[in-house]
Amino acid sequence: MTMSAKSRAAALSVISNASLVVLKLVVGFLSGSVSIVSEAIHSANDLLASLIAWVSVSTSDKAADAEHPTGTEKSRGFRVPSKRR
Repeated sequence: MTMSAKSRAAALSVISNASLVVLKLVVGFLSGSVSIVSEAIHSANDLLASLIAWVSVSTSDKAADAEHPTGTEKSRGFRVPSKRR
Protein backbone atom coordinates (compact mmCIF):
# COMPACT_ATOMS: atom_id res chain seq x y z
CA MET A 1 0.00 0.00 0.00
CA THR A 2 1.44 3.34 -0.98
CA MET A 3 1.04 6.42 1.17
CA SER A 4 -0.63 9.54 -0.17
CA ALA A 5 1.22 12.84 -0.32
CA LYS A 6 -0.72 13.95 2.77
CA SER A 7 0.33 10.86 4.70
CA ARG A 8 3.96 11.24 3.65
CA ALA A 9 3.97 14.88 4.76
CA ALA A 10 2.40 13.96 8.11
CA ALA A 11 4.90 11.12 8.59
CA LEU A 12 7.78 13.48 7.80
CA SER A 13 6.41 15.88 10.41
CA VAL A 14 6.34 13.09 13.01
CA ILE A 15 9.90 12.04 12.18
CA SER A 16 11.27 15.58 12.27
CA ASN A 17 9.50 16.43 15.54
CA ALA A 18 10.70 13.20 17.17
CA SER A 19 14.25 13.99 16.05
CA LEU A 20 14.00 17.47 17.52
CA VAL A 21 12.80 16.13 20.86
CA VAL A 22 15.68 13.66 21.09
CA LEU A 23 18.29 16.18 19.96
CA LYS A 24 17.08 18.87 22.37
CA LEU A 25 16.96 16.42 25.28
CA VAL A 26 20.51 15.20 24.60
CA VAL A 27 21.92 18.71 24.23
CA GLY A 28 19.93 19.95 27.23
CA PHE A 29 21.15 17.22 29.55
CA LEU A 30 24.75 17.33 28.30
CA SER A 31 24.94 21.10 28.71
CA GLY A 32 22.86 21.21 31.89
CA SER A 33 20.55 23.79 30.33
CA VAL A 34 17.04 23.73 31.77
CA SER A 35 15.79 26.02 29.01
CA ILE A 36 16.82 23.56 26.30
CA VAL A 37 15.14 20.70 28.19
CA SER A 38 11.98 22.82 28.45
CA GLU A 39 12.18 23.40 24.69
CA ALA A 40 12.34 19.61 24.27
CA ILE A 41 9.11 19.35 26.27
CA HIS A 42 7.55 21.99 24.03
CA SER A 43 8.70 20.02 20.98
CA ALA A 44 7.10 16.91 22.50
CA ASN A 45 3.78 18.76 22.43
CA ASP A 46 4.37 19.46 18.73
CA LEU A 47 5.15 15.76 18.26
CA LEU A 48 1.82 14.83 19.84
CA ALA A 49 -0.01 17.22 17.51
CA SER A 50 1.76 15.80 14.46
CA LEU A 51 0.93 12.23 15.58
CA ILE A 52 -2.75 13.19 15.84
CA ALA A 53 -2.58 14.73 12.36
CA TRP A 54 -0.90 11.61 10.97
CA VAL A 55 -3.57 9.31 12.44
CA SER A 56 -6.31 11.59 11.08
CA VAL A 57 -4.83 11.70 7.60
CA SER A 58 -4.22 7.94 7.57
CA THR A 59 -7.84 7.34 8.59
CA SER A 60 -9.16 9.64 5.88
CA ASP A 61 -7.06 7.84 3.23
CA LYS A 62 -8.79 4.49 3.77
CA ALA A 63 -10.86 3.21 0.85
CA ALA A 64 -14.58 2.51 0.94
CA ASP A 65 -15.74 -0.72 2.59
CA ALA A 66 -19.01 -2.29 3.76
CA GLU A 67 -19.14 -0.17 6.91
CA HIS A 68 -18.15 3.06 5.12
CA PRO A 69 -19.61 2.85 1.59
CA THR A 70 -18.48 6.37 0.69
CA GLY A 71 -15.05 5.97 2.25
CA THR A 72 -13.64 7.76 5.26
CA GLU A 73 -12.42 10.88 3.51
CA LYS A 74 -14.63 13.06 5.68
CA SER A 75 -14.20 10.99 8.81
CA ARG A 76 -15.68 12.52 11.92
CA GLY A 77 -13.44 13.40 14.80
CA PHE A 78 -12.90 11.28 17.84
CA ARG A 79 -15.57 11.77 20.46
CA VAL A 80 -15.15 11.64 24.18
CA PRO A 81 -18.22 10.46 26.03
CA SER A 82 -19.57 12.99 28.47
CA LYS A 83 -21.53 12.43 31.63
CA ARG A 84 -25.19 13.29 31.43
CA ARG A 85 -26.93 14.59 34.50
